Parts: sequence; structure tokens; C-alpha cells
Amino acid sequence: MRLKQPPMMRRLGFLAVLLPLSIALSACAARGDIEADRKAAEEAHKAEDDAKCRAKNTKPGEAAYDACRQELATKRATKAVIDYQKARDFDRVLGGLDDR
Repeated sequence: MRLKQPPMMRRLGFLAVLLPLSIALSACAARGDIEADRKAAEEAHKAEDDAKCRAKNTKPGEAAYDACRQELATKRATKAVIDYQKARDFDRVLGGLDDR
């Protein structure tokens, strides 16, 4: 004869399964949100760069336009590297990052 579990034990068992599952799913959603934000920022940068280069009386396909876009992309990449280095140095000061 099988003993019946009290209703409270069944609820706890259900909660023990549901809680880790919900945490895992929320992490997936957060990663998806980060990726969507990154893509949106990238599109905004492209539109901003296009507007800046068109303001210099250049059109897509012209050498001057391509050079302008390349210059803006290089500046943005350089700024990203500098920002990363600043964040890394700040973390080292606080002891939060260890490059071994």
C-alpha cells in the first residue's frame, strides 16, 4: 500500500521543480533582451553615421562617403577599446578583476 503525500509536500515538490526552471528561462530572456538592445544600438549608430556623412554632401557609393563611414567606425571602435580599458582598470583597483 502506497502512502499518500500530504498536500503541502506535493506543493513543495512542485515548487522545487518550478523555481529552477523559471530562473533558467528568465536568464534566456535577459540574454535575448541584451542582444536586441545591442542590435538596436548598432542600427542607431549606422543611421547616425549615415546622417553625418550625408551632411558633408556625400552620397552612398562615393569614395568620400565610404571614407567618412570608415572614419566614424574607426573612432567608435577606438572609443570602445578605451572604455573597456577604463572599466578593466577600475575593476582592478577594486580587486574585482584578476588577469592571470
